[in-house]
Amino acid sequence: MTIRLLDFAPDAWQAYQRLRTGEIGDRLRQVLEQLADDSAVVRADPRSSRYLTIERELRQASQVWGTPIAGGDGARWLVIWREIAPVIEIGYIGPAPSMP
Repeated sequence: MTIRLLDFAPDAWQAYQRLRTGEIGDRLRQVLEQLADDSAVVRADPRSSRYLTIERELRQASQVWGTPIAGGDGARWLVIWREIAPVIEIGYIGPAPSMP
């Protein structure tokens, strides 16, 4: 197993800095550590899903994934990421869009 580097988009880094000390911080840290350790495990999680719309917009071969994180207060958060070995790019950390 190869540990991957995490590369944050500026807005995602700011969100991580803001959230890491909050109640969601522990769950967020666990997801990020798991991504760095073994992204295949995160992809295989039934809660994770591909974001084909983003992939088409980026026009690149890398798969874009979203991994939800449940907040203790019922809030839903989302981490959007893609792997370009040996880096995991974190493009978004923030509230998950509400589903109709």
